[in-house]
Amino acid sequence: MLTIKQILDFTCFIQVTEAAGSYMYINNNFNSFYTPKIKFGQSSQASGNASSNRSSNDTFRQKTLYGNDFHGHLKAFRKFKTVSDRFKLENPGGDVILSGDEWVGSGRDKNIAIVKMMNMCNITAAAPGNHNMDYKGAEGLSEMLDYAKFKTLALNLQPKDSTKIASYPLKDDIDAGRLASSMVVEENGRKIGYIGLVPVDLFSRLSTQSQEGAKDVKVLNLKETEDAVRKEVEKLEKQGVNIIKLVSHLGIDASSQIAKNVAGIDIINDGHSHDTLEGLTEGKNLFKSPRGEWVIVTQAGKNGHSYGVLDVVYDKYGRIIQAKNEIKNLDKEPENLVVKTMENISLGTPQTIGVIAHDVKSKPETVLEESPLSAFLSDAYRKFSDADIVFNNMGGIRASLPAGPVTDRDIMDLMPFYNDVNVYKLSEKDIVDVLNNAIKATSKYHRTGALQVSGLRYKIGKDDRVKDIVVVKEDGTQVPLNWQNPSSDKFFKVAYNTFVAGGSEGLEALACPEKIIHKCEKNETQMLIDYIKSFNGQPIDIHEDGRIIHE
Repeated sequence: MLTIKQILDFTCFIQVTEAAGSYMYINNNFNSFYTPKIKFGQSSQASGNASSNRSSNDTFRQKTLYGNDFHGHLKAFRKFKTVSDRFKLENPGGDVILSGDEWVGSGRDKNIAIVKMMNMCNITAAAPGNHNMDYKGAEGLSEMLDYAKFKTLALNLQPKDSTKIASYPLKDDIDAGRLASSMVVEENGRKIGYIGLVPVDLFSRLSTQSQEGAKDVKVLNLKETEDAVRKEVEKLEKQGVNIIKLVSHLGIDASSQIAKNVAGIDIINDGHSHDTLEGLTEGKNLFKSPRGEWVIVTQAGKNGHSYGVLDVVYDKYGRIIQAKNEIKNLDKEPENLVVKTMENISLGTPQTIGVIAHDVKSKPETVLEESPLSAFLSDAYRKFSDADIVFNNMGGIRASLPAGPVTDRDIMDLMPFYNDVNVYKLSEKDIVDVLNNAIKATSKYHRTGALQVSGLRYKIGKDDRVKDIVVVKEDGTQVPLNWQNPSSDKFFKVAYNTFVAGGSEGLEALACPEKIIHKCEKNETQMLIDYIKSFNGQPIDIHEDGRIIHE
């Protein structure tokens, strides 16, 4: 029973205790005092300020520093190193988890620099995300792992043909111990198991230029992944491991399903769906396992703006009895100068390439409206591609652009993918269909958004169908398209990148390699850098110009 002092001190406190063979909140009768943010209160079950310790009744406390989906933002790693150093100094028994998509794109040198930054950040374990294969698929992942001093875990990433394991592109990483399905770490006498998972939709999130390098690997579907996790948990438990964590890039929906369906898991440090899971809320990121034990799921947003700290106390059986989960602002942290120096040695000193007239904010990838940054990028495509029209997905922009001088390094963070760009011969019908399908897919998948364009203007009607589509020539001449009855025999040159060409989530009509007219010499990141340079130092005013109007 809670005392009055405990009620006042534990306003955001949840403690779990055994009752009639199951687990429950001990403050179930004090709902007016319950909020989703859980704080540690005073407890006889855990003591001391260290991140992990054992008391007389064998409770175990450990803090976890976690992040996910940094998406190649170099500044985020400069700051995360500062946080990691402070965390390990204050919590020597704590673990540091990154849950995938740390590096993105086909920029080899930048990706290697990020792996080296991860080495400097005291990483305990990481899981590969889909973007970790942007550079040459599994072959590129293997090349990056050659530089890794941390353990990468991927239980559900397997050879497509088990009889050809000798040619499996990740075999050398497995043999060297850099890549595994799971691992066990002993901390203060307690064994902690870690299992890693890649996204089950990995192949639908790969660009066409990375798919070839992934042809010899397969990913288990969600049901198969769940079964594999269950078996791996059983194997770890037979080794005396009763604290088990998933380092997951599945996304919140799939990870929540595993939390509820697989017994023996305590923590799922998740990524991929870009959720920001502050505190602990039952049914959102706090679940009951089939054994009736608590399972916590964490995520800290995307693009390296936030990180999380999870503070957990376990009983002697490995069951969670106290927990506190906090999301903190990474943007406000100072940059680590050692990491910054290593970055400049690896990539060169940043060079100023232009001046931005005013702040330009990025927009969520699911909005059905014009994004000035994506439109500006599309204009860069058009300048260097000899295309009539450009298509772009809003998700390709991964940062905002502040007013003032802009460097090539800023653009590497803004546009980290280095996707190749090709020009295709598409019909009027292809163009109208894909514009409509992108809108339809946005409500279904919560991705894609209105396709961003150059050389084109269109409206989205109240029925969420496109209308009043016109092609805008370089001299300003406007040519209307027949959006009501589009022709299959009227063609245009359309440029888009190799991720869009993968045809995922509403963009299936753009997966048409047979329609390629030519490949562009520059990748999209270099296009944007050179486009900014073409303004010759004059302030660049990036703003909406009405090329997409949503009624």
